[in-house]
Amino acid sequence: MYKLLLLVSLVPALVLGITPVRQCPNGAGLPATVDINGCTALPCPIQNNSPIVAHGLDIVSPVDTATLTAHISVRLLGLEIPFPIPPELVDACAAGVEPGTCPVSVGQVFDYTLDHPGMELPVVGVTVQVEVGLTADNGAHVTCVAFDAQILP
Repeated sequence: MYKLLLLVSLVPALVLGITPVRQCPNGAGLPATVDINGCTALPCPIQNNSPIVAHGLDIVSPVDTATLTAHISVRLLGLEIPFPIPPELVDACAAGVEPGTCPVSVGQVFDYTLDHPGMELPVVGVTVQVEVGLTADNGAHVTCVAFDAQILP
């Protein structure tokens, strides 16, 4: 009986590709579910210079905001590795948040998809810490997820 319950509870995670993530140090809220390239266990394998698609579902805004700005941070042993977000993806209201969602009201629930084309990283074969988040027009952190990624050649 317990094995059946365990199996039933794990199947949706495997089907949906739910990625285990951590809260960012900035304390921003987490989406209800996250899927990063179908990763279901950390570290997530990320192919160097290949697209990264991350879906955050059921994000609850802690503030009213007219805009949402996307950001990505990549760290190796505490040192920041350059990983600029393409200019066309910085405005999350224009690229990533469902059209018509912005402006966002406090308590509003929305989804966000980051469809990053990928880029050549100066390091491969290592595990890095990645943060992906959205910031409100007043600088408040709306949401942020942290996860470990192994950069593959």
